[in-house]
Amino acid sequence: MPIDENTAKTIANLARLELGDAHGQALDQEGEKALVDEFSKIIGYMDILSEAQTEGVEPLFSPMVEPLPPREDQVLENRQKADLILEGAPEKVGRYFSVPRIF
Repeated sequence: MPIDENTAKTIANLARLELGDAHGQALDQEGEKALVDEFSKIIGYMDILSEAQTEGVEPLFSPMVEPLPPREDQVLENRQKADLILEGAPEKVGRYFSVPRIF
């Protein structure tokens, strides 16, 4: 499925892709053509899925044949867990991480 430049830019915007070079300059004509070609290839590849024979196939809610067995609830002591986590902190104040101010 071929797409045009505007559609490619819309797809890139929806995908939160930053278009341009490392210096933030906009794509040139060659870059836009490359973007359109890449998106066309990707969408064309996805069209292969429409050729799959799915007639008579029940939809799956999960690929697992049998559900996982439920596990017992376990109560963990949060104090011990917090102390373990804080052991690896470069700086701490009491039971809290210490980080530099941003403002």
